[in-house]
Amino acid sequence: MNPIFKNPDVQKQFEMDGYVKIPLLDIDEVVHLFEYYNKQNLNNKIEGGFHISLDNQNQALVHTIAQTIETTLEPKISNVFKDYKIFTASYVVKEPGKKNIVPPHQDWSFVDESKAFSATCWIPLVDVTEDNGALGVIKGSHKIFSHPRSSPSPQSKSPLADHIFTLFPYVDIVEMQAGECLIFDNRLIHASPPNLSQNTRVAVGVGVTGHEVQLKHYYQIPEAEEEMLEVYDVDPSFFTFYNNKRLSDLFDAQASPSDLTLVEKIVRDTPSLSTEEMHQLISNLEGVSYNTPLMQKLAKLFNYTMDDTSQKDTMTQENKAPEIQEETSYSDTRSFFQKYTPINIIKEIAWRAKGRP
Repeated sequence: MNPIFKNPDVQKQFEMDGYVKIPLLDIDEVVHLFEYYNKQNLNNKIEGGFHISLDNQNQALVHTIAQTIETTLEPKISNVFKDYKIFTASYVVKEPGKKNIVPPHQDWSFVDESKAFSATCWIPLVDVTEDNGALGVIKGSHKIFSHPRSSPSPQSKSPLADHIFTLFPYVDIVEMQAGECLIFDNRLIHASPPNLSQNTRVAVGVGVTGHEVQLKHYYQIPEAEEEMLEVYDVDPSFFTFYNNKRLSDLFDAQASPSDLTLVEKIVRDTPSLSTEEMHQLISNLEGVSYNTPLMQKLAKLFNYTMDDTSQKDTMTQENKAPEIQEETSYSDTRSFFQKYTPINIIKEIAWRAKGRP
């Protein structure tokens, strides 16, 4: 990777861990961005309580918001990076509520990652902790996959989608003060717990890559006999219009973007890993361990306790969470973590987050 950070120690940590945390904004800049957010009519909230301003259907508003964020951040980011450009800017918002867990995932591929890199600068505008939905990461996970990550979701299925239960217990929550910046490689696996506070968690995120790097977008071709990707050369304006919903609608209509520069078509070559293989990959990463306190907190949050069997006992068989029901018994003498494995705890969370009891 060509160095992009001005500080060589920061560059070294970023390459090794996949992320760095640095101070960035002062209190006046934080207040400015927070107050600007509150003045906008961002009518794009979803049931799960997590949304980004890039997903708003008002393209002019998305563009104006991006410009405002960039103008505020540019003087500070220029002290961190060299020979760089910003290609996306958005508010990243998590409303209060238990349903707004963001599962472990990777971002789209924004560049040809065999030749260049891209990163997100994530800056909370409020102090963030495990209790209000701080970002969490799996350290070093940017090194384990090299395939292009394509749109749209959920049609272009991520190889991580079947391993949420395996990955979540290894997420390390990064607590931050308002104005600090978490810079992470877009290949890094990241997630966030629910916002259990009474207040909306507001952050901003900007995408950064090398100044001369060509931006790319990888789109899965609908109805292809073999999974194939269309590879487009794009510019930053692509991201203010082609959000995931628009791409998803195109896919469902068996269409592709018609106004972009198509470079090539390639086979969609994604890894297919068993649970054991995924666990082995993650657990072997240096500095990664099972996050017992987080799993205990989530289990307690979703009433996943030794004594909470009466409600499950009264459910119909159709609505039960089978794995949990099978392992819960008044006469069972196993320890908490023998009964409540990472898989079962996260399945319970996902099950309850869908609106079930």
